[in-house]
Amino acid sequence: MIKYFIYCRKSSEDEDRQMLSIDAQLSELNAIARQGGVTVVETFTESKSAKGPGRPVFNEMLARIERGEANAILAWKLDRIARNFDDGGKVIGMLQRGQIQEIRTFEKTYLPTDNVLMIAVELGMANQYVRDLSVNIQRGIRERVRRGIFYGKAPLGYFNEPKLRTIEPHPERFPKLKRILERFATGEHSLTSIMKEMTKAGLVGGQRGRQLCLSSVGHLLENPFYYGAFYHKGVLHQGSHVPMVSKKTWDEIQRARISVSKPRQRRGDKGLLFLNFATCGSCSHCITGERHNKKSGLRYCYYRCTHKNKKRGCKSSTFVRQAAFADEVKRNVQLVTLPEAWKERFLAKVEVWEAENSTAKQMQIERFRFELTAIKSKIARLNDAFTDGSIDLAEFKELKNPLIPKKVELESQIIALEKTKANRVEPLRNWILEANQGEKLVSHENFGEMKSFLQKVGLNRIFRDQTLTVSFIKPWDSLAETNLSVRSTADFSDEYPKWWRWRELNPRAPDLHAPRLPV
Repeated sequence: MIKYFIYCRKSSEDEDRQMLSIDAQLSELNAIARQGGVTVVETFTESKSAKGPGRPVFNEMLARIERGEANAILAWKLDRIARNFDDGGKVIGMLQRGQIQEIRTFEKTYLPTDNVLMIAVELGMANQYVRDLSVNIQRGIRERVRRGIFYGKAPLGYFNEPKLRTIEPHPERFPKLKRILERFATGEHSLTSIMKEMTKAGLVGGQRGRQLCLSSVGHLLENPFYYGAFYHKGVLHQGSHVPMVSKKTWDEIQRARISVSKPRQRRGDKGLLFLNFATCGSCSHCITGERHNKKSGLRYCYYRCTHKNKKRGCKSSTFVRQAAFADEVKRNVQLVTLPEAWKERFLAKVEVWEAENSTAKQMQIERFRFELTAIKSKIARLNDAFTDGSIDLAEFKELKNPLIPKKVELESQIIALEKTKANRVEPLRNWILEANQGEKLVSHENFGEMKSFLQKVGLNRIFRDQTLTVSFIKPWDSLAETNLSVRSTADFSDEYPKWWRWRELNPRAPDLHAPRLPV
């Protein structure tokens, strides 16, 4: 017994406006079912384009057919079922396997015994129709743009004329919005006041008629449509519609919009140098600063914990003067500075490494070239021997084939070495100069730069018991350990071996291992 599923579809896109609506399809298909005396199990309706796969109702219908709930489809036309090859191929496969025993339309019936080529041609024609329609629509849009006709939804104050397919001024909203825009161009109104005035005038957005939000008002004020132009794919075109304001008024609107949307100026630190810099060692909350004026007229800056952790509580109740806090900052910066004398010595060593690296690189290139010349010579001798008939083809292949990959590899290595311009010791040079820069910051007592320097080279800046502790990142932690060790030396002359043994900078031969930063 043949059991039918009725399937009706109407695309939600513009290309199917001329097709019968779902209600009209249902009326016609039910009449066909009554005349033919067929058994209809269920009716499926869907408003979705069949240009691509992924229709949920259609997929559900096919799944139920595979489960045996029905074995035939009743649709208005074959293109209502599929307009793409993915869905079309699935339907053809089910028809050939007998899972679908019949597809009936108002003009034709498709059976498993029919020529599948004709069904494929009809589905292909439906697919090509959609593709051609898309091309035609895009061509029509380009032509409308060339004529200066905006093709989208009319902005606020205008409406889409359905007969002429143009955008015309709205008889009520156009003069209201024009008056509001001209008032905003004076620069005496804010976005909020303009938004409220638009709401009072009935200038609302959307189908529900809700009040425009501030961002929508801002986008409206930026729209060049109101002075007679519009954007298409990022290109500005002159429109043929009636402008709401002149270009001069629109420029004044832009200046007013920028002036009222300037961000508020941030409050200065007012002498508090180390705000948002360290955290409390007791409760891990931020260290803040405050000013105190004495009766004598002296002004002092103090730093303390913000005490914002109400659950855990903070055991620290001490204040520290800004001068003492600055000394702690200076002390930590000195831990990760490189003295001037050692900067020069390290840079001299870096130059030696650069020269050694350049020499090693050139020697490696020459070695590769020597090996390449030897391989080319072997290949040439093998070619001559094969040409003379000294060796046969099998022996020639056996001897020559291993040489070709070696030749290609050597050539690529030579090209890579000749093209490389990276200086492997350049990061070390930059680090030495940066470490020496900290000493200049300390000597000039530039606390603003010292604060930024510590934020860059250290994490977890914790203030506890009048002491600032910084967790330095690599390789700055090694430099800090070395500085502490050097400062504990009683005799200044003993500093030199400690500095030079500091990771030995490059303990191995430069032609084997490139110099690296201390880790």
